[in-house]
Amino acid sequence: MRQKRFGWTVRGILGAIFLPLGLIFLALGVLLWRFGAGTGPDDPQIFLYAFGGEGLVFAVAGACLLCLDMRRRARLRDAYEGGHCVMADITGVVEQRHVRVNGRHPFVVECRYTDPSTGDVHIYHSRYLYVDVTDLLRSAQVPVYTDRRSFDTGFVDIDAVLPAIKTHS
Repeated sequence: MRQKRFGWTVRGILGAIFLPLGLIFLALGVLLWRFGAGTGPDDPQIFLYAFGGEGLVFAVAGACLLCLDMRRRARLRDAYEGGHCVMADITGVVEQRHVRVNGRHPFVVECRYTDPSTGDVHIYHSRYLYVDVTDLLRSAQVPVYTDRRSFDTGFVDIDAVLPAIKTHS
């Protein structure tokens, strides 16, 4: 079985940038405080607060963003590796107009699963695809791996219904 990759989102990338920058600024603020900067009567303490406070805010924000994205990736991995597989009906391929990467909007495959025991309808989206795959889908259903306790987390295995796509420029 080919290993699945659960990619980073913008939240995780921002967290990976903010956390080290915040730690650097926080370390500078602590070093300035440790060596007595801003303790004299004519020394402004604004640099201590700017470096330390800004560093603390950036480090906490970066750590929160990074932890949220790592948690999302772990939930998807757990659903794929030890979850429950259901077959969801593909309802369409949707272009994500609110996201732009290199001037192009990605597509997602939207699918729907109706829980037979409760009648609840669950809608899942695949990862971003940078090719319109409407004509390439080999099936009207796609496997979705969900958590055994809840249908809130679902990994759409879009690779199972698509051929290998190789783009050339």
